Amino acid sequence: MPWSSRPHLFAALLAVLTMACAGAGTTGASEPVPVVVEPTVVAPTEAAPRPSAVVPDRSRPLVPPVDPGSPVLSAPPASAPVDGSTPSPVGTETASDEVAVVQQRLTELRYYDGPADGVVGRATTTALQAFQKVQGLTVDGAIGPETLAALDDPVLPEVHAGAATQINIDLDRQVMVAVVEGRVARIMPISSGNGAPYSLPGGIRAESLTPVGTFTIERRIQGTVNAHFGTLYDPMYFHQGWAIHGSNNVPAVPASHGCVRLPRADAEWLYSVADVGTPVTVVGGLNAFDPAAGETAGTTEPAGDPGPPPEPPSDNDF
Repeated sequence: MPWSSRPHLFAALLAVLTMACAGAGTTGASEPVPVVVEPTVVAPTEAAPRPSAVVPDRSRPLVPPVDPGSPVLSAPPASAPVDGSTPSPVGTETASDEVAVVQQRLTELRYYDGPADGVVGRATTTALQAFQKVQGLTVDGAIGPETLAALDDPVLPEVHAGAATQINIDLDRQVMVAVVEGRVARIMPISSGNGAPYSLPGGIRAESLTPVGTFTIERRIQGTVNAHFGTLYDPMYFHQGWAIHGSNNVPAVPASHGCVRLPRADAEWLYSVADVGTPVTVVGGLNAFDPAAGETAGTTEPAGDPGPPPEPPSDNDF
């Protein structure tokens, strides 16, 4: 049953969860739906100078101003507010039914790409984490009162006008918005550079930073790539050795050496829709460097990336 047709269940579930928290002493695949976002330019967060990097001019935007005449992308309408009538008892529904309603709502909002089966698995948890990041909530992947309230009246993600198919990465919120054929197709959690220094073979010292600016997918490798610091799944390189790739470890905070980690299922999906040449916009100031401003992270191979495979010999190479 769709989210919008179940206001009484939502109100009752929210009330039960709120009372439960108070008693414990705690505080607190259909056609894509167009997501319309007011034209905005995201300014990077002020960051302290880094010793190994040229300090960029943070007063300028990292992306060009949005043309107000460009097509813009709004979220599906929020469900109707509760009319004040007495809600139906939650006891008529099972816990799995309630989870299925949340999964359906997350699907409508483009955070979840799975069955509304009432089972809280990894896909549901990561979808909840991405949603909580965009809403500015505590990121725990759980269905609590604040998350339920936000599902009823969600904040829209920021999307930049531009190519019909594009990738938007927000380092400060640690989320990615994938736009396919002019519509927001998926909103996914990421984990980017953690800012820590590290060493590469040969004594190279580098920092775990992620590049900001406008890029394109330069090359892709389907499957696995075994790099110096671990395995990359379905990597898509957008700046030198920096890639968007699947990982078995995508915490709610920055944790990589500079690449943009996605849950493996999300990376596999993204690989299927983002070809070489797809625009990638990265904004934010969290553990970031700006190549256009002359900044560097101390390396061009943040994960010990071995680089593109050599071209196979032709018939004339004998």
